[in-house]
Amino acid sequence: MANFLLLHGAASTGWLWHRVTPELHQAGHATVAPNLPCADATADLHTYLDVACTAAATFGDASLTVVAQSLAGLMVPALVARLPVDRIVLVAAMIPRPDETGMQWWQATGQQQAQRAYLESLGFSADDAQDPEVVFIHDFDEDLKAESIHHVPEQHPGPLQTPVEFESWPQVPTHVIAAEADRLFPLDFMRQQAMDRLGIEPDVIPGGHLAPLTQPTALGRLLLQYQS
Repeated sequence: MANFLLLHGAASTGWLWHRVTPELHQAGHATVAPNLPCADATADLHTYLDVACTAAATFGDASLTVVAQSLAGLMVPALVARLPVDRIVLVAAMIPRPDETGMQWWQATGQQQAQRAYLESLGFSADDAQDPEVVFIHDFDEDLKAESIHHVPEQHPGPLQTPVEFESWPQVPTHVIAAEADRLFPLDFMRQQAMDRLGIEPDVIPGGHLAPLTQPTALGRLLLQYQS
């Protein structure tokens, strides 16, 4: 049995994982998916790490698989220094370099240019990069759209302004998952980021940036495959 610490990205809650957790539970694994303090104007990345560590205490001293989506990727190297992590899974995630802030990551990776080019290839304009209907929930059905409204807290910039303190990527088995229709971190961008920063070719699942909600079976199968 594995213990999964599931970490959501910006302007979200642990609800992001509510369709994935049944896949893991049915296979006999345990999960915890804390709500990170997105709406707390005083919270920085260290605050997020404290919340994650408190949630992980559910499992005592047992080893963990950390699954981090989007902004939560920034947390991973520091978490490994504080928790008994034996596997890392990055889902459409930011992959930091040592002492890099999230704000610096946006510039260093060329995310804005990559997103603009991808949106334009789909017939959208650069202005559409600010439209959540276009970028985040384009692959939601109407029921999911209606439910998701209750799980979009305001996101304060604190965690993006905190340097990620580590010397090198942890020597822990690491997997990267990219979503083929991701309009925030396009597939080619994710492939380049993962190769440049980790030397890893991502596994690809269907869906957009919030694939844990729209493609829980595909994502769940990969998470289970990594444990085998």
